[in-house]
Formats: sequence, structure tokens, C-alpha cells
Amino acid sequence: MSFSLRWCALAALVAPAYAQIEEMVFVNMRVTSTMPRTAVVDRGVADGLTVNDRVVFTTREGARFEGTVKRVEERQAAVELDDASFVPAPGTRGQARVPKSRIAAPAPTLPSSGETLQPQTTETAPAAPDHPPWERVDDDWTTDQPLLARIRPFRPSEREPVASGRVYTFLDHISNTEGNRSDTFARVGTDLRFENLFRKGGSLHLDGEFNARRTSVPDDDNENRQRFRLDRASYSFGGNRFDPDRYELGRFLQYGMPEFGVLDGVEWGRRLSNGDTFGVSAGFMPEPNAGQDSGHDLQFAGYYRYVVDESEMLSIEGGYQKTFHDLAADRDLFVAKVVYLPPAAWTFSATAWIDYYTGGDVDKSSGPEVTQAYVTTGRRFESGSSLRATYTHRTFPVLDRDEFLPVTAAQLANDHFDRASISGRQAVGRYFELFGQAGVWQDEDDNGGDAEAGFEVKDFMFDDLRVEAAGFGTNGQFSSTLGWRTALGAATSHGLWRLGYDFTLNRIDGFSADNDDIPQHRVRASFETHGDSGWSFSTYSDVLLFDSETAVVVGLFLQRSF
Repeated sequence: MSFSLRWCALAALVAPAYAQIEEMVFVNMRVTSTMPRTAVVDRGVADGLTVNDRVVFTTREGARFEGTVKRVEERQAAVELDDASFVPAPGTRGQARVPKSRIAAPAPTLPSSGETLQPQTTETAPAAPDHPPWERVDDDWTTDQPLLARIRPFRPSEREPVASGRVYTFLDHISNTEGNRSDTFARVGTDLRFENLFRKGGSLHLDGEFNARRTSVPDDDNENRQRFRLDRASYSFGGNRFDPDRYELGRFLQYGMPEFGVLDGVEWGRRLSNGDTFGVSAGFMPEPNAGQDSGHDLQFAGYYRYVVDESEMLSIEGGYQKTFHDLAADRDLFVAKVVYLPPAAWTFSATAWIDYYTGGDVDKSSGPEVTQAYVTTGRRFESGSSLRATYTHRTFPVLDRDEFLPVTAAQLANDHFDRASISGRQAVGRYFELFGQAGVWQDEDDNGGDAEAGFEVKDFMFDDLRVEAAGFGTNGQFSSTLGWRTALGAATSHGLWRLGYDFTLNRIDGFSADNDDIPQHRVRASFETHGDSGWSFSTYSDVLLFDSETAVVVGLFLQRSF
């Protein structure tokens, strides 16, 4: 195929999506709780979300994971995660891109149950009082322009400062009959944002929490620790309609390319008139541990993001990061991203982390290596069905930085994980839906496959009551798993409850007949509620039953958003 024919074929695929261009906006959200392969977020229909919307989660370290909204209520939604191994911590940031038309003005209040609508009167409305002729005439406005095209926006000096954020607390307790071990973990934190604080248009962002952990074990080697962690303390300004240059300084997750991680330093970015952005950053990288020690790892980075047009449906981004550990040259990291997110067509996103090694990296061959990759493509259909394929790849990079537990030269050379999967949902009528997923994987020691298939019934016996059941299994060289799960749940006017039961039979090769089969039962109950004033509360309990051991997990979460 010639070069021109390739571009014609590409244009034929992309053109239908661009024919449906609509102004899009971003909806920011937070994870409030997790269930098996599902994250519950604090945004819903009132915020513009709908079933099959794509959500991108970004961890504190800058890792990127994706999922699909599978259930949505007024003020919350359940997101099915592409990567089953990803368990987002409560508070993990998420973002969805939705059409602006969904976020409409609130509907008029309807009468409560039992009341009747009063017929409208036919009285003539009073005539408007006479007024002098309009002094301001929009003679320059034409019909091909937006209605407010000639309206002057308010500058920061004309706006009042605004404070927003959340305060929260978590409490998790785990007890296990094996050795009478228990673990209690409490977190109290806040995420605050002060916008236009000095009437200059900037934002002060503070994100920190206090952690307390108490572990009790049979040998009296108990642990009782308290720690404060500061995840963000930064000030940003610019990057708006008045100033194309954006600056941020302090501790923050890098804005231009989050894959480069958290920075104690400064970042500058610039947006061009065509929508492209580029920028650079410099500073120290806190270690991704509880202490978040900083000052050992210096980094310099730069990036460029190209967008095809103002809709930003298709973007291509590349960046380079150079790090120094205790002033000695360490990592050469390249990140490449392609994102194509049309509102009603096949979507595609891919991110690759490429480490470049030189002769000084004795544990790897010189040259480039893809140490991490994430590729996903899929589509939602008008019928409500969906289909998605995902591929992930991970290896250990060579680092002097203390980012992982110590690994041997053999692990650096051989350890890897690759997985390809496909998942889908098929609506059968209005109330019944089939779903399934299958994947194959390989690491340095094993390879195998996994699959799951099930169904979900909506409005089962009562309105908003859902029943879900599925069978699943994995098969590797040294072990296999078979099981099934079922769940019952419903949405209320201000919340969601769910009851579930899982049974898993694990078979381990190479053990005696008495120890090769390990059955496991799991019962889970969860409840979440939220109020119009910004309060939200959730609780859950898990009971795990093994051969002769029992483990109980209890969790509480309370949050106030403002």
C-alpha cells in the first residue's frame, strides 16, 4: 500500500468520529472505595457521567490506569478496571472526558409523591416597564460567532478568592486467627485548594495526611507507628486565557507528564494557539515510600504534546527525563503517548516507558528497552454493549534510586510480566446483560490464562435492585483456580449497598493430596451514602474462610467535601 493510500485509509476511519465533534469537558473525581475489579468514585449523573464512559486514574506516583463506567447513580459511579491487579487506594484521582451538553442546567422541581400539578393560569403577565434605549449595541457580533463571543471575561483581580477541597478519615482493621495477628490502620487527611488567593489567578494546593498503624503478632514483636506524609504543597499560576505560560513550584505530581512522578521543584509549561503544549521541569524526586525522603535524586525533564485540532480528540506526546542519584548520572527515561478519544467511535490509548542504557549500566545491554507499556482500544455501542482489548508489559529498570526493594542482577535480566486481555458486555433486552473477559499472561517463571463469564440482571424483583453472578478460572504451569461469585446490590436516593459471596478452589501442583487443594470462602458487605451538604460515608466488611483459618476485614470512610 502506498503512502497516500495509507493516509486515505486512516482518514476514512477517523473522519466519522470527527463528524460528531462536540465540545468536551473534563470531570475530575476521587475513588471512595473498591470492590473486586471495581472502583467506586464520587461523581455521577449529576456531574455528566454515563455508562461506558472511560475514566483515567492517576496514582500518587504518576502511574496511569483506565476503566469503564459500568453503573452510575446521581452522585456516584462504579468503574470497571481494565487491569484486575490494580487496586486504587481511596482518594486516588480520576478523570473522565464527557460532552459539555450533558452538564445541563438543573431541571425544575417536580411535585412530591401524592401532589398534583396545578394548571397554569391564563392571566396576562404584567407588561415590562419602559426603559431608555440600549446604550451598548453589539454591532461587531455576527451570527457565526458564539453568543458570548464579545463578552469580556472577568480578570483575577475582579474575582473573589475561592476555597475548595475535602477532609477525610479512614479506619481499617484486619484480624486473622492464624497466630492471632491483627492490624489496625487509621488515616486522617485533607486536600485543600485555594484559588485566586492573592487575586492574581494562582492556586495554592495542599494535600497531606496523618497515618497511624498498630500491628499485633504472637511473638510480641508488635509495631506501633505514627507518621505524617505531605503529598502536595504547591502554588501554580498562569495557564489560562490571560497567560499561556503555566508555572508550578513546591511538591506536586508533574502536570505536563504525570508519568515523570512527584517533584520537589518547579515546572513551566506553555500552551500554543493551536492547542499544542510543551514544558520543562527541574527539582528533586521524593522517594515513593512512607518517609518520602528527598534530596538524593535530582531530575530534569521536558515534554511536547501535539494535538490534531481544538477538539483534542487525538494527541501525541513525548518526553525525556534525566535523573542523578547523589549527583551521579542515573536514569535516561523516554515516555511516549498516543491518545485518541472520540465520543462515539473506537478509542485508543498507548503509553510506553523506554529506558536508554549506556555502557555504565552493567546489568542491561546498551540501548533502549521498553520497561513498561500500556495499550488499550475499545468501543461502546449505541445498544449499550462494549468491547475492549488491553495489553500490559512490565520489567525492572536499572536504577540507583531507591524505588524498588533490592533486586538481583538475575531479576533485572529476566523478571517481566506480559498480559493481553479482551473484555466485553452485551445487552440482551432492557434488564439483562452478559459480560466476560479472557486473558493470557507470562512472567519469568510461569505462563497461563484466565477467564471470567457472567451476567447481570437490572431491576430484579424491585426497581434498582441488581443481581450479578459469574464463574472464573485461571490456569498456570504450577497452579490453577476455579470459582464463582455472586452479588446483590441496589442504589438508593443517596447511596449504594451491596452483598457478595465468592468461592474459590486453588489447586497447587507438587503438594500431597492433603494439601494440594485450598478452598476459600469470602463474604463481603458494603454500604455507601452521601448527602447534599457534601458529607459521604462508607463502610465495608470482608470475612475470609480458609481450611482452618479465618480473617476479618472491617473498614470505615468518612469525608466532607466543600
